[in-house]
Amino acid sequence: MWRLLLVMAAAMLVSGCVFTRESFTPVRYFDIGNPDPAKFAGIHLNVGQFSVAGPYRQEMVIRTVGNELVKDSFNRWALPPDAMLSRYFRIAFAEGRGRTDYTLSGSILSFEADLPKKEAVLTIEYRLVPPAEDTVAAAVEKTCTFRGKIEGNGAEAFAGAMSSAVAEFANSLAGARAGTAVKTK
Repeated sequence: MWRLLLVMAAAMLVSGCVFTRESFTPVRYFDIGNPDPAKFAGIHLNVGQFSVAGPYRQEMVIRTVGNELVKDSFNRWALPPDAMLSRYFRIAFAEGRGRTDYTLSGSILSFEADLPKKEAVLTIEYRLVPPAEDTVAAAVEKTCTFRGKIEGNGAEAFAGAMSSAVAEFANSLAGARAGTAVKTK
């Protein structure tokens, strides 16, 4: 009798697994791309550490109406945002290896898609610190927000817009002049 009940219970469990039609959704990974190092030729930056605050570690984060942040479980960044920024700037300023005028580091305060505004938002608190032997130059600390317009729908559009926001940040560093001679003299 017990054997019959066990066989029936096992049959029900197996049939429940066999006859369900759960669809498999693969996890997709995205990146912010690579810059063109030739565009930043003549800029001498050492890339230090970036850190990331909040829920922005690896899943894509989407801001919806009402200040709700949603983590997308099926679309993720290939690397945490701090590692992607470090890699991006090391590639951008690769020509500056050896002699450096400043060291770049910072904290990522937001790395999200703002759906109501249809834009990717990168808010970063960054520092440009001169070499220790330079007693004339001053360190620069700023908090800035860079935005990229999301054209289309989905994670691909978000990743493309974030790539634009990061490129805008790189361009602002390359064009920095006032008190921070990042360009070669």
